[in-house]
Amino acid sequence: MKKRIDATEVKTYIKDQGADLVGIAEADCFEANPRRRGPRFIMPEAKSVVVIAQRMITGSLESPSDMATSVLGMALYEELHLLSLRLARYLEQHGYRAAIVPPYSPVEMSEDTKGFTGDVSLRHAAVGAGLGVLGRNNLLVTPEFGPRVRIGAVVSTVELDPDVPLTENFCEDCGACISACPVDALSEPGKTRTGRCARQALPYGLSKVIDYFSGKATYPKEDMAEAFLSPEFWNMYQSLQLGIQYGCHACITACPVGQLNPQ
Repeated sequence: MKKRIDATEVKTYIKDQGADLVGIAEADCFEANPRRRGPRFIMPEAKSVVVIAQRMITGSLESPSDMATSVLGMALYEELHLLSLRLARYLEQHGYRAAIVPPYSPVEMSEDTKGFTGDVSLRHAAVGAGLGVLGRNNLLVTPEFGPRVRIGAVVSTVELDPDVPLTENFCEDCGACISACPVDALSEPGKTRTGRCARQALPYGLSKVIDYFSGKATYPKEDMAEAFLSPEFWNMYQSLQLGIQYGCHACITACPVGQLNPQ
């Protein structure tokens, strides 16, 4: 039996669970296409999508340690998994169907998507839910934290009053993210050169694995054994164990929107 709940109750619940930002959008809040999937890709009967954003830790982002920045990503996605699970349970306890949108992985690995297309475009859902705007770096930029957030969401059959998308585009196209990008992946407005970005941001991702083993496919056995003892291979192994984590945040840290005052 369904118990009537409204948007305020849903937001209050998930904020009490630890969500930093939360917004609600209709299931058709943006025009979906094969490269930009909407909430109904996960749940055809969905009526609402509740979007959560968690703030990144500035000290970790600024750390010279790759380990510190990697564990930040791991912790944020774990937190989003748990928040999304709790919210989905909450909605189903009230008699509605709910499904968690993967905040990071798994993703469809196919010839069409090449691992770059999630089940739902979270940044577009977040814009529809009034959490922010798409910045010049093509990421969600929030008034509170700029682009220094990670996003999760739950789609549901519950019908909730949606938030109004923001009308002020506070990304002033200052060019800081473009200048900060070490591989010139943002020079074309409205487009990220995903191949360049992925190789920089995911140093031990799929491209690296392919390059590594393709280059050594004809090695004799003794040379392959030596290759497996290299730190390069060990880092790929660790990445496969822990899950691929972003190794570049240049366009995020350069953005002046939502910057904390220096301490």
